Amino acid sequence: MDFHKRHSTSPAGGSVLPLVLLGVLLAALFLGYMLHTKWLKPLTILQQIRDDGRLTAITTKSATTYFEGPNGAAGLEYELVTAFAKELGVSAEFIFSSDSGEIATKLHTGKAHIAATGTTPPDTARKLHHGPVYQQVTSQLIYRSGHVRPVSIEQLASGILEVSSASSEDALLQRLQQSESPELQWTASDGTDFEQLMYLLDVEMVDYTVADSNLFAFKQRHFPKMRVAFDLDDPRPLQWLSAHSEDDSLNLEIKRFFDKIRDNGSLQHSIDRYYASADNMPIAQSLTFWTFVAERLPLYELFFQEIAAQHDYDWRLLAAIAYQESHLNPDAVSPTGVKGLMMLTEDTAKLFSVTDRVDPQQSIQGAVRFLKFLNKRIPEEIGMPDRLAFILASYNVGLGHIFDARLMTGVLGGNADSWLDVRQRLPFLAEERFYSKLKYGQARGQEPVAYVDNILKYYDLLVWHTSFRFRNFDSPVASVRF
Repeated sequence: MDFHKRHSTSPAGGSVLPLVLLGVLLAALFLGYMLHTKWLKPLTILQQIRDDGRLTAITTKSATTYFEGPNGAAGLEYELVTAFAKELGVSAEFIFSSDSGEIATKLHTGKAHIAATGTTPPDTARKLHHGPVYQQVTSQLIYRSGHVRPVSIEQLASGILEVSSASSEDALLQRLQQSESPELQWTASDGTDFEQLMYLLDVEMVDYTVADSNLFAFKQRHFPKMRVAFDLDDPRPLQWLSAHSEDDSLNLEIKRFFDKIRDNGSLQHSIDRYYASADNMPIAQSLTFWTFVAERLPLYELFFQEIAAQHDYDWRLLAAIAYQESHLNPDAVSPTGVKGLMMLTEDTAKLFSVTDRVDPQQSIQGAVRFLKFLNKRIPEEIGMPDRLAFILASYNVGLGHIFDARLMTGVLGGNADSWLDVRQRLPFLAEERFYSKLKYGQARGQEPVAYVDNILKYYDLLVWHTSFRFRNFDSPVASVRF
């Protein structure tokens, strides 16, 4: 019987051994590749954020940080965090807390990547990483006009001082009590925010409160009877916080981001957007506004609401226009012949079927039709909030002059679709060297700039008055639509 050696063969008859060796070699190469990739290495914090597609920021709900405005979420911290998330290629998620201990805990445990609260880092943040300084603020003692202005902490003993518990203001008062004024007394209330404290001060239920200078500057137009007594500390930096880690990828990226927006001017641009309009509204103007809101607005509020609902508008925008145009006076008449609540010209009234310009309902109806007419003629690519500004400016000075200003802006190197760029060039319409080259000629270009600024301020105040005052920040707010 013959015996034959058996050899393993492939189906094609070749030896399997080379294939086995090739497989081992490929596996070794693959393992080597894996060892040099992120798959077998711990991901950096920045890589984790990008892989997850989300940056989580903890902030507070206030006028300078995050609030629901008429066109959605807004606020300086909201804007900066959203821009940073966009730089990273991820979405921004916000969680809220004003408790410094809770904020530190969420950062240490990874529940939040950054804290952007618009306040100075408290003592509990010493073990956290501090980002670049982007603003300086002071803590100020606030009192109500008509009362004696205190000039020192010792004079507060005869009044009621109230702040939010576990807040930076509460922590500051504790430090002052320990270091300078053992007799200092105050109430620290749970769940009380800045708006509520200012209301209590306004109705004289408390005598004093404490606020950061940036927040008070922004909100004083809402509370025109409030005054600053004195500063409680030296200027302090505002900074983002993040967790300390051997992996410094996120902190380095935060620094790079702030360096970029500081160098290109967008940081100052964002700060100006939230504070410039607050700074240029005199207290007397604010007091007059609130007087007319209390005395005149109730007479026409139902008309604004009903007509706005018919056209899917925010009635408070229409009321803001009416205040700017006539101070809510249906019998108002200008030297040029425009008249009524919304100050329509004769030609505009005829075009939009208004037979009686001093009739409040007809005046509002005509104004809405005019606004919709203008909206259709603004280029589609211009979005909000620039679109609203262009419509309002056209209502004031005429669509032709706005087209001229946009054309001039483009020629001079600006962005013709940006209201901030166009508003800088609008005053040139009064100069012959410019208007002589434009289709629609001369115009008092500074007027629509002030006009738009005023209406947006009044609109903001009415939104706050109807949606935020005496309520929390989660109160629903209607959107501006055209």
